[in-house]
Amino acid sequence: MKLLVIPDLHENLDFLKYILAVEDTANFDHVILLGDYFDRRDDASSTPDDLVRVAETLLGIKKILGDKLHLLCGNHDLPYYALRPVCGDFSGSPNRTIGHWMEVTTCERAEAINSVWDANFWRQLKGAVLLDGWLFSHAGMDARWWPQAGKSPEDRMKHFARNWQEAFETIYREAENPLFSVGRARGGTSDVGGPLWLDWDAEFEDNLDVPQIAGHTRCARQNQKGRSYCIDMAQAAYAVVEDGEVQLRIWPDSWLGDSLSKSV
Repeated sequence: MKLLVIPDLHENLDFLKYILAVEDTANFDHVILLGDYFDRRDDASSTPDDLVRVAETLLGIKKILGDKLHLLCGNHDLPYYALRPVCGDFSGSPNRTIGHWMEVTTCERAEAINSVWDANFWRQLKGAVLLDGWLFSHAGMDARWWPQAGKSPEDRMKHFARNWQEAFETIYREAENPLFSVGRARGGTSDVGGPLWLDWDAEFEDNLDVPQIAGHTRCARQNQKGRSYCIDMAQAAYAVVEDGEVQLRIWPDSWLGDSLSKSV
């Protein structure tokens, strides 16, 4: 297989448009976006219109690519889904921990995104996906979150997908699922973070039965551990995976592209 892997966008649509302009998606078996579509990394605060633009862009790409496109969920995306009970139409009763999500964002931002993404679209966001022998997730998978049931990685992936779906479906009504936990390295209380929060530098270990590719942690220093890779370089690079090899490709307009050009 040939896979196109796009790390954390953080609303940088120029980065996404560059990749889709230079890479013909028809030449790839799958396109994987690693999550964190929202919340800009710079100091400038995006407007509700900016959020709508990002949400509409991803919705449009999904309509074009269909099952070829895999949208993973990031820690900067989940709050906007979790706030639907208090920031929009929802028939259930939110759980007591919903106040946590109010601390990290606002209803104005959540309502902007949810005006474009309905519940069915949100449920297409995955916690992880296994393709061509590689496990993709937003932050990386610790062994405690990777099911031991089943004899093959494919069996374990099916178990994880069921666990993820249950956690996602019940986020409104039950206490926070361990899959969404934050490790101490990121200011949380768990020993290690879940697949949305695992810190690459302090927590990630290449100890599963499959190699992994993740984003989440800015990995300009050490982007490979064992067989696994972190490719979040702050919208400076993306990856093409083919024949078991990972090739990083640099966005020329990025900070990394500038540094490379100056060093040549």
